Amino acid sequence: MRYIQKGQEPQSFADWKAQENDNWKPTYADLRGQVKSDIHDSLLIEQGYTCCYCGMRIAKNISHIEHLQPQNEKTPELPKDDALAIDYANLLVSCGFSENSKMSDSDYEEVLHCLQHCGCKRGNESLAVMPLHTDCAEFFRFTGSGEMRPVVDSDKKQAALDTIQILNLNHGNLMAMREEAIKGLGLEELTTSDIEMLLQSYEQPNQQAFSFAIAYVLKQYL
Repeated sequence: MRYIQKGQEPQSFADWKAQENDNWKPTYADLRGQVKSDIHDSLLIEQGYTCCYCGMRIAKNISHIEHLQPQNEKTPELPKDDALAIDYANLLVSCGFSENSKMSDSDYEEVLHCLQHCGCKRGNESLAVMPLHTDCAEFFRFTGSGEMRPVVDSDKKQAALDTIQILNLNHGNLMAMREEAIKGLGLEELTTSDIEMLLQSYEQPNQQAFSFAIAYVLKQYL
């Protein structure tokens, strides 16, 4: 997980909400068509086409709009905040897909695991560590085999463990993809100068898949 700095909402989204009147109040359930597509595109660009939780590479057809503070749409007994549900500052994009996603059978099989982690796994569970927290990366560490672990710091450990469990961030597919990305660097053959240059690249916000995990491992070689 890495801190995501929110940008400005799409103008079409602002214009849509501005149509509120005595007879109509905008809700997330009403959001569809081009306006919703603009929001999805904006979030993908904002996050560098990586999942807000696991950091895997995503595209529009294998991602969904995620409410950081759950909208509780499918849990009637929980309170709903209609204003928060359409607040751009509360919206991210997570791996996973909806029934309306268009993809080939081979693509579907390749990303089916996304339904078992991150936003699809989370449901309405609250998170102790969120990607809008500036220090979120400080709660986790990674091994060369792709495992995500909590830091040793007792003040952060339980929050990190809970977050890993709720989002299932050590799903087998995620661990395998992280391990492949790390091993692909050929760390044993790199000089300190090479590693420093790579680290500078991977520490840039949301530019490459699993960049925060790779950056953590690179630091262990310095």
